[in-house]
Amino acid sequence: MKNNWKPDTVYLYQFPRSPVMPNVSPFCLKVETFLRVKDIKYEVLGGFRQRSSRGLLPFIELNGNQIADSQVIIWELQRHFKVKDDLTGVERGTARALERMVDMSTFYCLLQDKCVLNGPTFVNRSVSGVPLPTFVTNFLGKRFSETIRRRVNGVLGRISREELKELLRRDIQAIDDVLQDKKFLFGPKMTVTDCAVFAQLATTFFLPYRQLITDFLEDDFPRVRHYVERIRNHYYPEWKYK
Repeated sequence: MKNNWKPDTVYLYQFPRSPVMPNVSPFCLKVETFLRVKDIKYEVLGGFRQRSSRGLLPFIELNGNQIADSQVIIWELQRHFKVKDDLTGVERGTARALERMVDMSTFYCLLQDKCVLNGPTFVNRSVSGVPLPTFVTNFLGKRFSETIRRRVNGVLGRISREELKELLRRDIQAIDDVLQDKKFLFGPKMTVTDCAVFAQLATTFFLPYRQLITDFLEDDFPRVRHYVERIRNHYYPEWKYK
């Protein structure tokens, strides 16, 4: 628990900053993006070992109370700061469905390239920021890959590479179908769903190694790529990507 906390200041506990992006966890980035979008005062408390009472990252402390799980965190922030999205009934339904899609189906599809096929590279200090030498992260990365492989298989089943590619393509197509030529998914203002979509795509697309999502956004879905870059440039001006 944060000592001497300030009223209505959000203390965001998450993984430390990565050398290549604000956070390699899409759920940590989702919450921080929401805080920036809604201009809510917050402080980041980064660490690899800290966890909430549920064993999760991210979690926040707000006015002495601990709240875990990115979805629940945002619900509580919306309620406390009265910053709900201004959407129609149909838009709310679409937004909810799209948010759950990216935080489940898309997330597990992206994990395959992000962590299973590139575990040692992902865990390397130059990407994850883990303060360990390369020979250690190579060993840990292989074990990490197997752990994530079992997790992905438990959700998606033992689908083929082509089936996974088609599943991810259909998810990105759904995002593109909703986005069209708008600035954000539902118009000129960011929503919770924009935070979720951005976080899932940005924490893979901007990694320094090629993946399926790289090919999709560069070759097939330029509107989605520009959308992700637009959000990054506006809300994370300090985030330099090469």
